[in-house]
Amino acid sequence: MNQSVGEKIFCPHCGDYITPKIERTATPTGELIIEYYCPRHGLIKTEKKKNYSGNPAKIPGGLYIALEGIDGSGKTTQASLLYEYLTNKGYSVIVVREPWVQAIKEVLYKYNLDVEAEVYLFAADRIILQREIVLPALSEGKIVISDRTLYASLAYQSSRGADQDFIRRVNKFVKPPDIVFLLDIPVEKAMERLRNRSSLTRFEDPTYMYRVREKYLKLAEEEKDKFIVVDASGTIEEVRTQLVNKVEEILQNLKANKT
Repeated sequence: MNQSVGEKIFCPHCGDYITPKIERTATPTGELIIEYYCPRHGLIKTEKKKNYSGNPAKIPGGLYIALEGIDGSGKTTQASLLYEYLTNKGYSVIVVREPWVQAIKEVLYKYNLDVEAEVYLFAADRIILQREIVLPALSEGKIVISDRTLYASLAYQSSRGADQDFIRRVNKFVKPPDIVFLLDIPVEKAMERLRNRSSLTRFEDPTYMYRVREKYLKLAEEEKDKFIVVDASGTIEEVRTQLVNKVEEILQNLKANKT
């Protein structure tokens, strides 16, 4: 989901033009849902868009892109903007977000679970998501953008004490992403963004987030061939530009390798 402001629209409750908060949600069916919120009166307008026309471009074997980073780094915002950009370029794209299964998500966020139980639950959710959505989409040559993948477990659950080898064993049936964009941001900056939310989850404790960020940076160092670290402390547009430029480079290399 992308949260941004900019254009003015008319709010019938205010009786005037206002600068709305705009939320964009990309769906696996290829739609882009755009919601406009008045700061005082809430939702005032909803639009649905199909971002591509004709026959969308396919990539043999598909392309599995992960967006990772601590909470507040802008993953969900950038996932929907990248979706919008790629579909406008003619590619067939879907966006997914972990955790995927609502019942599993409710348990993970409601209860303070043992860390090993967390590992198993995230892995079960991930397997369901991949078998239902991700793997079929990749087999059809689509680009899959995932807001978190198994690397989130390697960063978050290992920061709570779970062994990374154990996490990898539990996720042995999970396909890893082809490329990982690590949206890196100082914890202090992330917390500034998170304070705008109505409530924080148990995963958004600053001390915990410091450890998670360190784990992510270590993973990026260990797997340099897979990770691209992006400075996520700038504006939404600045981060978007970095991502778009890198993705364009990747797509050009894929095309070059086919010829």
